[in-house]
Amino acid sequence: MVPDVYARSILARYDLPSGEGSPAELAAAELGNPIAEWAGRFLQSVGFCGSYAKGTRVRGATDIDLLISLGPRTPLDIDKLYERFFDFLKRKDFKPRRLNVSIGLRLHGLEIQLIPARQEWGGSNDQRVFETEHQRVIRTNLDTHLRVVKESGFIEEIRLVKIWRNLRNLRLPSFCLELGVMDALRRSPHHQLAANMEAVLRYFKETLPNAPIRDPANFENRVSDDLLKHEKIAISEAATESLKQANWGKVVW
Repeated sequence: MVPDVYARSILARYDLPSGEGSPAELAAAELGNPIAEWAGRFLQSVGFCGSYAKGTRVRGATDIDLLISLGPRTPLDIDKLYERFFDFLKRKDFKPRRLNVSIGLRLHGLEIQLIPARQEWGGSNDQRVFETEHQRVIRTNLDTHLRVVKESGFIEEIRLVKIWRNLRNLRLPSFCLELGVMDALRRSPHHQLAANMEAVLRYFKETLPNAPIRDPANFENRVSDDLLKHEKIAISEAATESLKQANWGKVVW
């Protein structure tokens, strides 16, 4: 089978339903009331972000991410708000889990990540989120993340790399993965899925272990710092092994 045709058949296999009436939309609607109860008058909006909004979702990863945006007049900073939201979800028996900038839970068989954020002053729509792994508050802009990924023209490549990552149980956070793919392909043409996948694997093998990957919404945020040295080495080694394969069926399946 032609490599591009095979790769797109894999993407179709891992596709997930979206849009009105989909499980993701129904789960988000069900969470609306408890979120509003917790946030009260400080709630600005609840909206899809992450892979569902970007079009980079694949079966076997997080099904939906919801950004819970609180207004700048919210009296506490986001680290305290994160903990209060976690305790609230626990009291509501959602069985929450602490993740890096989000709180994970399962609802009707879906893996959901809730991202509490507090808007900055000034109307820029920048947000403050809490990184639990580094115990720090950072400023970013999830709208910028969404726009940069959607406008990249490499949605198929990102989805294929996510499948590759999941098959190997590699720890490579999705936003870091997305930025890495775009960095690897910044001089590559579009619509050559298999060749671009090979370029990404070469980038993971040779460049990722030492290259800083930065947040396009705030250059001070080094997204690649979310990966430990041994995790970068594992990704590089997995890419090296995949590049040796003569059969695409041994790269993604």
